[in-house]
Amino acid sequence: MVSSRQKPMPNIDTHAPGSFCWVELATTDQKAAKTFYTSLLGWTVNEMEMGPDYVYYIFQVNGRDAAAGYGMNAGLLSQGVPSHWALYISVTSADHAAARAEAAGGKVLAPPFDVGPYGRMAVLQDPTGAAINVWEAKSSVGIRINGEQGTLCWGDLSTPDPEAALRFYKSVFDWETTPQQGRPRLSAHY
Repeated sequence: MVSSRQKPMPNIDTHAPGSFCWVELATTDQKAAKTFYTSLLGWTVNEMEMGPDYVYYIFQVNGRDAAAGYGMNAGLLSQGVPSHWALYISVTSADHAAARAEAAGGKVLAPPFDVGPYGRMAVLQDPTGAAINVWEAKSSVGIRINGEQGTLCWGDLSTPDPEAALRFYKSVFDWETTPQQGRPRLSAHY
């Protein structure tokens, strides 16, 4: 935790297991999203060609990676998936995290797979229906800056069953709970 008197170190070179390490936008209109977020947050964009007609945007703050965005493919669009943000949690092993998620009553929506030389990931679903991604870093640790305007500062889960969610995240990521306004709240320190 950082006190109000202490400013966090803005540059990140590694993420502790269980911490948020990446945030990614899946959008139906990538160019409009680029215009909106660069204007709103002052982000610059590093465009990475990932294949025919596929560009991955790395949004940056002060020249360091802060988030990403991509245009959803035809398969996602045909399913009616809306534009959305996704959070990634740092893990030492995506395979181990997926196994722990299943053992804790969750589902593996996308089994662990390699993302080029950058890392290994999986998409998990907690028992209350929320999806979360895990990231095992290789050449890309994810977010490289925090504590500055336009960087990730909070991750929050709204769920119909807080107790089931608490059990799941504690079991899979070793998160702790802290009471807040009379009810337990998960705490993942960033």
